[in-house]
Amino acid sequence: MKRAFRGGHTFVTTVSRVRVKAMFMCLGHNLFNLLSLKKREKIAAIPVS
Repeated sequence: MKRAFRGGHTFVTTVSRVRVKAMFMCLGHNLFNLLSLKKREKIAAIPVS
């Protein structure tokens, strides 16, 4: 996450802003992993009922 999303340093001033920035960085990382796994077809499609 540090290399791909440059999450090593946070240049905001308050703790609450750091938390929000970290939350969005984690969300982006999880979406990136989901898309890359779907591309490799390691995650089966969820059937819609």
